[in-house]
Amino acid sequence: MLSETPDAGPYLRSYDPVIMPDHLTWPEADPARNPFDPDAAPAVIRSLPAAATVPTRPPGRSGRPEVYDWGQQQGTRWADQMSFAIVGRYGRWASGWRWGVGEADFNGGPVHAWCCPTDSMGGPEQTLGVVTESLVEWRGWLEELSERFDRFLPSLAADPADPDVWERAVRHLVTVVVDRTCADGAWEWHCRQVLGWFLGLTDVPPERHRPLLDHSIDGRFDDFRAPSNLLILDVAERFGRAVTGR
Repeated sequence: MLSETPDAGPYLRSYDPVIMPDHLTWPEADPARNPFDPDAAPAVIRSLPAAATVPTRPPGRSGRPEVYDWGQQQGTRWADQMSFAIVGRYGRWASGWRWGVGEADFNGGPVHAWCCPTDSMGGPEQTLGVVTESLVEWRGWLEELSERFDRFLPSLAADPADPDVWERAVRHLVTVVVDRTCADGAWEWHCRQVLGWFLGLTDVPPERHRPLLDHSIDGRFDDFRAPSNLLILDVAERFGRAVTGR
């Protein structure tokens, strides 16, 4: 339970899986299972209890000690409160609104609108606007992934033993994640998550998912570094051979 006192400290970011997007499964994240109206989002966000208690960021650069400390304490406490409120209203999928690019609240994500309280918060109205923008952006990413999954699933259903089909799907999805995350921070974890989501929509048994990803990536994706096209191709080819045994 989060403290109701904004200035109580010290405070450490919550690691409750409910608000940690890297714990999301595709059934939880799938847009088809979770209705969402982006036009209504601003009003919904402003109706949540946390919207009435937005702390105002101190003026100055984010590197100033008082601004940094505020971000780590009051800012992060409030962001956690808002995360719980958003998830309570929309469902677990919405926890990804804070998964910013690079060294953000949740490292290595696809969201560009939000980084962290120190860099993303201002006055209450500005902050609520950024929260809404981030939520809509995250939802758009999930919808985009769903569309991309659907491009490859029919071919896999028709011939799941064809390694070339798997190779094309993996190469495409890795490239998309690299582009969206800017290969910044610990981007590999979201990449693995996206590939795992895709695998979950196929007939590959769940117990094979992690071994397949471990074998294919083989520790070759680095933080803060985009993989070469040749590396992406090799990962995809290894995956295709491993999943089909051909």
